[in-house]
Amino acid sequence: MKTPRGRGARLVWIRLGGGSASRGVNRHPGFSLLQYARMKGGARKEIYDVVVIGSGSAGMSAAFSARETGASVCVVERDQLGGECPNWACVPSKALLRAAKAYREAKEAGKFGVSMRRAGYDFADVMRYSRDVVERVTGGGEYGGRYVKMFKKSGIETARGSAVFVNAHTLYVGGRKLEAKTFVIATGTKDLIPPIEGLEGTPFWGSRDVMRIIRQPRSLAVIGGGPVGCELSTFFGSFDTRVTLIQGAPSVLNREDAEISALAKKALERIGIEVLINSNVSKVVYARNRFCLTIEGQDEPLETDQLLVSAGRRPATDALGIEKLKLKLDSHGYISVDETQVSSLAHVFAAGDVTGGMQFTHVAHPAGDIAGYNAAMKAFGKNARRKADFSVVPRVTFISLEVASVGLTEEEAKAMYRTLLVGTFNIASLGRAVTESSGGGLVKLVADAKTKKLVGGHIMAERAGEMIHEVALGVKLGARLGDLANLIHAFPTYSEAIAAAAANAKTK
Repeated sequence: MKTPRGRGARLVWIRLGGGSASRGVNRHPGFSLLQYARMKGGARKEIYDVVVIGSGSAGMSAAFSARETGASVCVVERDQLGGECPNWACVPSKALLRAAKAYREAKEAGKFGVSMRRAGYDFADVMRYSRDVVERVTGGGEYGGRYVKMFKKSGIETARGSAVFVNAHTLYVGGRKLEAKTFVIATGTKDLIPPIEGLEGTPFWGSRDVMRIIRQPRSLAVIGGGPVGCELSTFFGSFDTRVTLIQGAPSVLNREDAEISALAKKALERIGIEVLINSNVSKVVYARNRFCLTIEGQDEPLETDQLLVSAGRRPATDALGIEKLKLKLDSHGYISVDETQVSSLAHVFAAGDVTGGMQFTHVAHPAGDIAGYNAAMKAFGKNARRKADFSVVPRVTFISLEVASVGLTEEEAKAMYRTLLVGTFNIASLGRAVTESSGGGLVKLVADAKTKKLVGGHIMAERAGEMIHEVALGVKLGARLGDLANLIHAFPTYSEAIAAAAANAKTK
């Protein structure tokens, strides 16, 4: 372990066999202060400018941002370095969805004149592919080899274990005592388990569990029709598992524009998924290796081999001891922060999913960058602050046809503006869609009729996740519909639909 160099270095570290630290003198020749502390029943003590709790997208970004200022930084992680996204969520799930798409394409290859005896798959190999992708991204190993090297190269220390606050400036992590001038909490979220009778104690799956399985269930019930539930339903449904998706709300992906949500439901049903909306599971019974679900409004219980619960997320803070800090939390337990990512305590910052709001990797990363920089400035006694701007954030859900959106839905815009301009275009009529024999889709643009400025965009298409950024830039820069309609788009591309939708706008 090396003493960090540069402005603000504060790590106290004495090498074995005596020596001196960056401050203080070893008064016990022949022993390090660490050894002496342990002899006295104490814990190893280290002092940093910034301690970051959590190494996911927000935590990692915060650590590097703080370190770039010259601050001494330690990252605490109790699980895998890199956090949820590369290890259990975004990366492995997208690998699984790519495998599912390959199988769907193989089954449909005949329409292109490509013949094969029979499209097949080995489910264990599919899961192995996903794990291989994770290993390539993280570097593999017990703790995430790539990230270990990145931290070491940057002079960032790591502490493995669960962090617990003992006072406002001190954490215990295993046998280590970490003191810091400032903290960044970036512990993320974990599965929210709904209070369903009989659910607790059964071997249901959470989202992480799916990434560890080897055997494919013949049938699967999924509770929750949000992005995760829809994506994992798409994966299993594509590989011929009999999937029932149970959604309490009136639509799947219910935060999306209503027109897009309705199309998403049809896309799920097209690959054989049964979608139950306005439905809630009231009771779960597990017996003889099968689940039996009582669903309100259904005459018969649903029997299934496996149950996946994807009913939302909750902040992962319950083991931190943050009650000692008396931080201000919102009604769901998320840490409240302002636009500089500072909490109700001036020396405690937070970033990423643990703060609630938009829980995306692409939000966590810039939020962490801001939190890390501001935490370092606070540690140095400086007033310099950066501020977050999350006014325009695109989002994507990866089902058989991608769903992407930015800004206001038509329903939200109606509540804000007197009159709207709404333009739509059916992607099935595009030259690109015809040549690829794709599943069609829709582009929908929403503008304020008075100014003609774009306020929202919604796309369901083969490449929606790539297309949405043109619309996001338009919203960000205050572009008018005419700007998009008059912009020349290359032919044949899916993006032509954006110009066509803008040109088709009508008053509503």
